[in-house]
Amino acid sequence: MSMSFGLTATLSTSQKLTPQMQQAIKLLQLSSLELAQEVQAKLDSNPLLERVEDDAESAEIHEQAAKADSLELWNTSSSDSGTVAASEDNDTPMSDSWDKLQQPTMDDDASDVPLEESDRFDAMDGFSTIDVGSLSRGGLPMDEDLDSYQGATSACIQDHVRWQLNFKRLSDTDILIADYLMDAMDDRGFIDLDIDELLRSFETMASFYQWEMRIDYDEIMAVLHIIQSCDPLGVGARSLAECLSLQLARLNADTPHLEHAKALLRAPEHLTSNNIKALTETTGLQPEHISLALQVLRTLNPNPGQAFYHAQPDYMQAPDSYDIPDVLVIPIREHSKKSAAKEDKDDEAMGWQVRLNPDTLPKLQVNQEYANLIKRGDDSPTNQYLKTHLTDARLFIRSIEERNQNLLRVATSIIRRQQAFLEHGATAMQPLILKDIAEELSLHESTVSRLTTSKSILTPQGLFSLKHFFSSHVSSNEGDISSTAISAMIKQMIQQENPKKPLSDSRIQAALLADGIDIARRTVAKYREAMNIGSSTQRKQKF
Repeated sequence: MSMSFGLTATLSTSQKLTPQMQQAIKLLQLSSLELAQEVQAKLDSNPLLERVEDDAESAEIHEQAAKADSLELWNTSSSDSGTVAASEDNDTPMSDSWDKLQQPTMDDDASDVPLEESDRFDAMDGFSTIDVGSLSRGGLPMDEDLDSYQGATSACIQDHVRWQLNFKRLSDTDILIADYLMDAMDDRGFIDLDIDELLRSFETMASFYQWEMRIDYDEIMAVLHIIQSCDPLGVGARSLAECLSLQLARLNADTPHLEHAKALLRAPEHLTSNNIKALTETTGLQPEHISLALQVLRTLNPNPGQAFYHAQPDYMQAPDSYDIPDVLVIPIREHSKKSAAKEDKDDEAMGWQVRLNPDTLPKLQVNQEYANLIKRGDDSPTNQYLKTHLTDARLFIRSIEERNQNLLRVATSIIRRQQAFLEHGATAMQPLILKDIAEELSLHESTVSRLTTSKSILTPQGLFSLKHFFSSHVSSNEGDISSTAISAMIKQMIQQENPKKPLSDSRIQAALLADGIDIARRTVAKYREAMNIGSSTQRKQKF
């Protein structure tokens, strides 16, 4: 057997992403908080990148320019049957390409010259206003004060209780305990924290920091009871039974059947499962006494925190996962020439304004003082350092601008397809998949997926993740219907049912079939369980 060594040359093609393209792709999927952290890291590492100082007059000019360059889509008359008329001034869609990010370095002659327009990017340059025509003219109040709409924030039950604790005489140790307990409070007002586990954490901290005073179990419970004395009644409870017990304790002692109601709470597992037989055996109460005790319990509030949230308008209530919206959707209307002459509100063109939240957009620019130090033909280390960081700063600004423009395009496309949801709620949600948006905007599905990850949108229906608007479809006599809409229909049926004769999954299936939606009974059960709704047996009120 002979062995030989030799050198051979082979040709092959492969596609590689430049660091600039990798950076641009990374920015697509960042949330507003992650983007702020990425921007800060870049500011710390690149001296040629700086923030734009806030200037009210400059911001107003940029905002007017952005509105002038916006694309407007309207329903111009009721005879359009939902057709949308588009302005011809801005029919220039952006392609899904990163060509302008592939340039590895700046031009050799790009030195000793004034800054380009692309060297500055702030919140007003990063978004445009797009008005999407609504499907019909009914329904929603039009908010004319856009600033109050986009700046609205809702307080939470935690802040409400913390405010009350300011009036309590708490020691420094008590304040420390209260902070831990409040951090564990959810939006219902319940404290989801094991006291023994918290005590062990305090013991570990005491040993590490060598505290002279140790925190004991009774001190934690004392602070917990102070929190439970706050408004609304039942706040600070660690379970539903404790929440109801706190409210029963505040009722008058002569309240009818009060003791029977307290007895029921001593068997919470049978109470939540609606097992009357087990309640009778455990508590020793007669069925008629259980019936009267249940009437007392139904007068109580099982979610004290939710009552506080309901004091706010619906669109101001935010879900757990999101605090600051990335995109704002605002209902607008505009008088047509015909309506202006006749002053007839029925002829008003109505639509939706989709815009990025300027509070989440970074305001960046190239540091002109450092950029002016760059000299042509100078290969010194200092000059090369400035050139490299100038190129990096410009590409970073372009990447953020590309991210925000594509985010606005995707959000606008989603709203254009989900206008019925904005007017009528979840039951009108249309089936939508990533491919639909990708084909409309000439983007890749992965780009749309990244842009809708960890992004939220504030609408008159509430605050939602952009992913919320994508769902599978089910065929019906009226065409395809969204699975989200089906879930909303099921929830609506259950809310309107007779509590003494709740709807079974089979009856819900039959009701949906009557509306032309043919799904299996097990599918109904799957949707119901996904919404944390019990079975008909668990929902039934037996008295």
